[in-house]
Amino acid sequence: MPREISTVGVVGLGTMGAGIVEVFARGGLTVIGVESSQEYAERGRSILQASTDRAVAKGKLDEAGQAEILDRITITTDYAELAPADLVVEAVPEIMALKHEVIGKLEDVLGDGAIVATNTSSLSITEIAAPAQVPGRIIGLHFFNPAPILKLVEVITTPLTDPEVTETLRSLSESLGKKPIVIGDRAGFVANYLLYGYFCAAMRMYESGHVSREDLDTAVHVGIGLPMGPLTLGDLVGLDVMHHISDVIYSHSRGQEHAPSTMLERMVLAGRHGRKSGRGFYTFAKPGSGQVVEDELTPVAVAGRDVQSVAVLGTGALAEELRGRFEQGGYAVTHLTDPSGDLSSLASVGLVLEAQDEDVEDEAAGEPRDVDDLFAELGEVTAPGTILATANTYSAVALAAISGRASDTVVLRVHAPTPNGQVVEVGKTIKTSEETIATLRSVVTAIGAAPVVCKDRTGLVVDALLVTHLNDCVRMLDEGYASAQDIDTALQFGLGYPVGPFAMIDHLGADEVLAVAEELYSGTAGFQAHLAPSPLLVEHVLLEEPFLGGE
Repeated sequence: MPREISTVGVVGLGTMGAGIVEVFARGGLTVIGVESSQEYAERGRSILQASTDRAVAKGKLDEAGQAEILDRITITTDYAELAPADLVVEAVPEIMALKHEVIGKLEDVLGDGAIVATNTSSLSITEIAAPAQVPGRIIGLHFFNPAPILKLVEVITTPLTDPEVTETLRSLSESLGKKPIVIGDRAGFVANYLLYGYFCAAMRMYESGHVSREDLDTAVHVGIGLPMGPLTLGDLVGLDVMHHISDVIYSHSRGQEHAPSTMLERMVLAGRHGRKSGRGFYTFAKPGSGQVVEDELTPVAVAGRDVQSVAVLGTGALAEELRGRFEQGGYAVTHLTDPSGDLSSLASVGLVLEAQDEDVEDEAAGEPRDVDDLFAELGEVTAPGTILATANTYSAVALAAISGRASDTVVLRVHAPTPNGQVVEVGKTIKTSEETIATLRSVVTAIGAAPVVCKDRTGLVVDALLVTHLNDCVRMLDEGYASAQDIDTALQFGLGYPVGPFAMIDHLGADEVLAVAEELYSGTAGFQAHLAPSPLLVEHVLLEEPFLGGE
């Protein structure tokens, strides 16, 4: 049976702690906030005032409701005032010694039946609880920032946690309108463990020069549909925080996917902590501002060629879609469903795009033309400056060599739209000209998509990040740490995903995800173990079993 909770204490009234106070007060509970000094106590009070003021300004709360919430809150510097609390949440900085100190002080004033929860995002709950006099009443209660808005709460147990304590906090979280998941103690828990694997992969892409910071963020925000790109997220959270949590997770997992970024470490040492310092991956108008301003890394506009006409070669849904999109974009379009004949009519076309659907079975059309042969002829019959591209998963490097037009040959990857728009990736080689890239940026924009330019590597950006991330989620499920439903809940309600990763896999098709995962694994030097497709993913594909049950 869950215990009754009517009075809650919160120790530490920074942004997260103050947000947790607001959550409890909005839920009708009496809340006592404790800070280490009067200055910090007043800072916490101002954070609460500002947050509820914003809610009133947006019409989500009236002034009477605001007054009721604030009247339920007492802010103090005296731990003794926590004596009547049924539950105390510590939200102090991520320093183990400090957390032990706080718990020691709490044990001096709390009643025997009071629960002590820690809001740590990465530290071991078991280690936090180890010195406690009553470790069975200590549990993890991990809110996500901003706590009043994001619904996920991770309830983290240790081997010593009293089951009644676990059920009490799960039930309490639900009563507050949250989405709780109950999991065991492990570095990063569910959301951060998976988030930091993806963040580290994105950092490796950026650090290696695979893609620019703007295009990397566009690929994730628009191409995958997440609330923001990884670099924008890092600047918002704080690069010092991201680096610390990444180090903690890596110290426990030792997995290649969590290997710390040397670039991130250098930025933190240089004081580039993101928005709060005014400089991170991006430069901001002033410390604390969210306004991005130009800096030495801001892309410089390059003039492209004036493309008036486009040729689409091939049959199938993609070829038809692209034909229509180019026509709507104002281009004169030639659509050759059978490019095996004379191609001299394409001599003056500005862009030639091979888009044959490899899955189309059309006996009347016969065998599709060999792509190598096609690009060899295109290199001969088209005028210098004509861009030659394929929408299929061929190598831009190989096709550039075959066509003899290395400066103008690329791959294009058209992704399905997300709620944030649609991405078309441009895979370039070391010989692709800046003029060609600028031209393709204009063409992609003209058909209503967002261009992302990167090196021609397996998976480019969107698939390389998304499929590796999805494979990590399946691996976590296979390890028995959390259910598919809980992992979906964690990422959807804690990180703002439009849908959870297993809903994504079922929508995309586990077979499609596996095919890309196998390409990424085999296409990486050394067959890196963390990229190997999860055996559980293979099992679901072979048995044609959806992860979330299906119909």
